Amino acid sequence: MLKIALLDDDKTALLISKGAIESFFQEKNIAISLDAFSSPINFLAMAEEKNYRLVFLDIDMPEINGLEVGKKLKGFNPQTDIIYLSQREDLVFDTLQLHPFGFIRKSRIIQDFASVLELFVNTALNTNRENKKITISCKTETISADIDQVMYIEGNRNYQTFYLKDGSKFDARVLMGELESKLKENGFIRVHKGYLVNYLFIRMIGTNEVKLTNNKVLPLSSKRKDEIMEEYLSVTRKNKSIYL
Repeated sequence: MLKIALLDDDKTALLISKGAIESFFQEKNIAISLDAFSSPINFLAMAEEKNYRLVFLDIDMPEINGLEVGKKLKGFNPQTDIIYLSQREDLVFDTLQLHPFGFIRKSRIIQDFASVLELFVNTALNTNRENKKITISCKTETISADIDQVMYIEGNRNYQTFYLKDGSKFDARVLMGELESKLKENGFIRVHKGYLVNYLFIRMIGTNEVKLTNNKVLPLSSKRKDEIMEEYLSVTRKNKSIYL
């Protein structure tokens, strides 16, 4: 059974969201348990005991805002997927540090719920999905790695170094431009002429640097910052369902 929690201090919105969630999963014939909360204090007390798979969080709350709640939630259950709800679409940038699965606009709550939950079922719940691999043929060997395990690629003329999530790395003789062209559709972003980064591992995009989820800091092309941010949001909308 899929364990879901919903937190919103607006009781009208809480009832609407609860109904939308229950209707969607009933149509999909997926069994769920849904706990609804109007108090972040009560939610956190319960979330520490329950292993929720999916949590819907309102952002604007007087006691504790949804961003702080999300940080506490990830602290004791990092595997929980979070979907944020808000009237304020400008807050989407603030939620990115927590890598939410989605962002739902309350102004389009019914439409966005359907789109976000459809993607959740087809991706996060689809355990039969086959991981995409990148395979590079070199002179003496063929190197293969799961694309989702490649954090970033560092360029050095004709040789590029692949850094993986497990801390390992390997070099391959291939042009950075060729890699960028082939990996762009898989969420890799050219943040600097010497770096190609998997969006899954971006924690923060600053003025002149990019911080990864392992706290590694890479240079950012300041001239292309706006373009890079838009590219990041675009791939996030496509793959993780943040709607603007």
